[in-house]
Amino acid sequence: MTNNIITLNQAEIETHSFQNSQQFQGLTKSCAINKNAYNQLISQPGVVEIRTYFCLNSNNVLSIIVVGVDINGNDMTDGIILGDSTNCPHFCPPNSPLM
Repeated sequence: MTNNIITLNQAEIETHSFQNSQQFQGLTKSCAINKNAYNQLISQPGVVEIRTYFCLNSNNVLSIIVVGVDINGNDMTDGIILGDSTNCPHFCPPNSPLM
């Protein structure tokens, strides 16, 4: 396992690459989920990682589903599963260098 920490520069390059790619034009650029919900998910016994799945929500919009992962790499689908994110466009961070 790595620590998954990257620099702002790398984050800017990668997010802008996605946002500027012709094939992803008009799609969701980011998703936000409540901190308390994330804390509940990561506080579950046995969670060692977080996995994010891309999905189409009930409005047929690109979004995410987030689930805890155990030491064996298994999704902990019997626990808390996060979704119903706040998506950009519509609710975008006004001054983020990642946009």
